[in-house]
Amino acid sequence: MKTTLLTLILTIIALSSSARSFPKDTLRGKNASYHREFILSAIKMRNIQNKDTSSFVYFDDGKQVSEEYWPTSEPKFNSKYPMEVFKDFLTPQEQDQLKTERGILGLLVVLDKNGNIIEIEFTFSKKNPVLSQFSADRFFELETKFKKLLKWDIDNNDKKIKHLKFLLAISISESARM
Repeated sequence: MKTTLLTLILTIIALSSSARSFPKDTLRGKNASYHREFILSAIKMRNIQNKDTSSFVYFDDGKQVSEEYWPTSEPKFNSKYPMEVFKDFLTPQEQDQLKTERGILGLLVVLDKNGNIIEIEFTFSKKNPVLSQFSADRFFELETKFKKLLKWDIDNNDKKIKHLKFLLAISISESARM
């Protein structure tokens, strides 16, 4: 009886949490506008011009890339470089605010066949005192900087994929202390 009741309660909780809609809005700027979505304790920011908003990856012929496929393309930069780019983007006051801030800045990057970033989606904590206050134009400036400076070496096997997607994680406090 207890097991049945517990199963029923957990099922109700799971169904109600998955059916819950998270608030979304649009942050507008002079140069760009961003969809802002609040997901649990995080904020996801995506330029409204982004076209590839699916988490799936497809081959040129339209078939979905299986989860077992592991891309062999590699970035043309080391893991510290995105942190340096992020730090250089921040003002000295913002760097000071973030030196003790825990968490990461997640970048979901969508690449073309030449290894250039064509789209970026940012994810960070709602409680981040700096990123949560950025305007749409600041996100656009940061997106432009990453697109200009971060490049990938695309392997021939991966060139059959329409848009490669990679996730980069930037340690916020470590970047600010560099």
